[in-house]
Amino acid sequence: MFEYVQALLVPFLVVASCLIVLEITFSAVKGMRLYELKDTLCNLGIFALARLTAPLFVGYLYTTLKMLEHFKLLDIQNTAATTFVAVILTDFVYYWEHRWSHTTRFLWFFHEVHHSSKSFNLATSFRLPWLGRLTAPIIFGPLVVIGFKPEQVILFFIANLFYQFVLHTRTIGKLGILEGIVNTPAAHRVHHARNKIYIDKNFGGILMLWDRLFNTYAAETEAPQFGIVGKFESSNPFTVNFHNIPGYSFIAARLTLARASLGVLLTVFFIAPVTGANAQESRAAPLLGQIEVTESADNVDFTGLWKAHVIEFRRHPKLSIDTQVDGHVEGIYSGLLGKFPVSGDIDLKSGSFKLFIDFSKSRVMRTVTSSKAPIAEVDGHINESTIAGIATLPEFGNRIVHIEAKRAPAQD
Repeated sequence: MFEYVQALLVPFLVVASCLIVLEITFSAVKGMRLYELKDTLCNLGIFALARLTAPLFVGYLYTTLKMLEHFKLLDIQNTAATTFVAVILTDFVYYWEHRWSHTTRFLWFFHEVHHSSKSFNLATSFRLPWLGRLTAPIIFGPLVVIGFKPEQVILFFIANLFYQFVLHTRTIGKLGILEGIVNTPAAHRVHHARNKIYIDKNFGGILMLWDRLFNTYAAETEAPQFGIVGKFESSNPFTVNFHNIPGYSFIAARLTLARASLGVLLTVFFIAPVTGANAQESRAAPLLGQIEVTESADNVDFTGLWKAHVIEFRRHPKLSIDTQVDGHVEGIYSGLLGKFPVSGDIDLKSGSFKLFIDFSKSRVMRTVTSSKAPIAEVDGHINESTIAGIATLPEFGNRIVHIEAKRAPAQD
C-alpha cells in the first residue's frame, strides 16, 4: 500500500515545489508579500516530519481499515461506476469530518494546526496536524464497513488532499461558474478566514455542493483575514502541534532553559574569543567605546531598537530603549540568556553613558553558576546612530567584551 502512496507522492512533490517557487517569484514581483520566512520554514518543518512518519501512518491506517473489512456489509467490486461512487462518498465523508473538526472541541484540538498561520499560500497546505492522522480510521472506517476497498478509500482521500493543495493561494481570483459547485481558491480562502461572516464555512474537499446542501457555503465578498481567533501565534512546528496539550508549556520551558544553559556553557568554556589580525581589525576605532560626538545630544531621541555586535564572540544581542526622560533611559536587553531589564544614564553633552543590565532573575545563570547572576555594567559612548562600549557580561563568562550597536531602521 505504501508503494502506491509513494507513487503518487513523488510527482506531487515535484509539481508542488515548482508551483511554490513560482508563487514566491510572483509574490516578489507583484509586491504581495504572500510568504513570511519563519512561517514558511514552520510549514516545511511540519511537512518534513509528517513525511518521515508517513510509513507508520499509512501502515496504521491501512491495517485498521483492513480489520474493519471483516465486518463489511457488501462486496463492492472495483469498477468505473463504484470508483465514481467512492470518490463522491469519500468527499461526502470528508465534508462531515472537516465540519466536525471545526465544531467539536476534540477534533478542533488537531485541526487548529492547519488554521494557525496568518499567511495563506501554497506552503500553508503542508501545515497539517501530526496527531490528526490518528482519527482517520474513525472517520473513514464506515466506508470500508459498507463494502469499499481500503485501498480505494485511502487513495481517494489522499487525492482529495492533493487537489486542495492548489486551493491555498491568493494569486487566483474567482472562477466564475465553478464557484459554489467545486472547491476553488476563493472558496477555500473563505474557509481559512477569521472574518465573522466566514467562520465555519466551506468545508467541502472537492465539491461545494455539500456546503450548499447543508447551508455552510459562503462566497468571498470581503478581503479575508487569515489565522485563528485568539492570540496564539508561533513558528515552532512542535509548539504549533502540541501547544494545547496539558503540560506542554512546562516541558517546552524546561527544554528552552536546557538549550540556553548549553549555549552559555559552550560560549563560556568552548568558544574561543576572536584573536589575531581579525580581532585587531575588529577593535579599530570606534569599536573601543570611543566614537565621535560632533555636537550636543540634548535633542536626540535614543529610543528604538539597536542591533549590537559583540566583537570577541561574534554574537548579536539587541537593545531596545523604550523610554527616555532627559538623559535617563530604560529598556530591554535581548541576548543569549533571554530578555532582561536595562536602565542607565546618558551624558547628553559628551555622549558618554553607563547602562546596567539586570541578570539577577536569570534562571539559566543560576543553573550554570549556582549563584545569583550579577547586574552587568556597560560603559561607552553614543550618538544618534551608533553605540560603542565595553562590558563584562555573564553570558560571555564575565569576560570583558567590546560592543558596537547600530540603530535599526524604523518600521513602517
